[in-house]
Amino acid sequence: MSRAIFWVSTVLALLFLVVPLALVMPLAFNGSSFLTYPMEGFSLKWFEEVFTEGNWVRAFGNSLKVALGTTAVALVIGGLAATGLMLTGRWLQIVLTGLFVSPMIVPSIVIGVAFAYSFGRMGLSGSYAGLVLSHSILAAPLVFLSILTSLRGLDPDLDLAAASLGASRGQRFRHVTLPLAAPGFAAGALFAFTTSFDEVVVALFVASPDSLTLPVALFAGLRDRLQPTLVVVALLLSLISFAFLWLMARLQRLNAPQKP
Repeated sequence: MSRAIFWVSTVLALLFLVVPLALVMPLAFNGSSFLTYPMEGFSLKWFEEVFTEGNWVRAFGNSLKVALGTTAVALVIGGLAATGLMLTGRWLQIVLTGLFVSPMIVPSIVIGVAFAYSFGRMGLSGSYAGLVLSHSILAAPLVFLSILTSLRGLDPDLDLAAASLGASRGQRFRHVTLPLAAPGFAAGALFAFTTSFDEVVVALFVASPDSLTLPVALFAGLRDRLQPTLVVVALLLSLISFAFLWLMARLQRLNAPQKP
């Protein structure tokens, strides 16, 4: 009975997630300028418009630059925090972990308003640095948790063995810890990239007309005009997300402890 309940629940959940996408995504290939059924023929002109129209291309470029910058900054912050946390005591680890993951608890709109106010006074509002910094604060906790999980799965005797052979702390990290925890760092980088690439709430408060990211441009398009180009962008973002999910699953498999 429990197995039947499990499979029924799984199928219903998949239908709830997949059916809306299956109904909307074909409209990306609609020959009409309206999001209506029945479709008026098959066309790829909306894909061509997304890849050639200046606003979409500029928004995609902005998202890519911000996401890459966010990945680099979040990796440094999250990696240093996770590595340093492993050197502290148990109770201090609990306190510091709670503090470091606190941006995940605060509502995004509250963070967005705080960034808009503080960045406006600092002259960072609407700048590339402001977007990278704001997205990094949101992504760093995910990187931190991913790397921390990876580090906790390592055998501490390996570090002690390297220390007994005269390796410094930096040498032990570069030649022992980092290679073994590389899947955790890679998974953290993917988390940071996808978090930045899909972020829309904070970007609405921080971005300027010249630094609009792809999700913000998509949101603005929903308010101004409903065209199949919006579905094309949504389809491309979904494919990118699926690709990253597949990569994360592969990295988690590599990072899983091997059975003797």
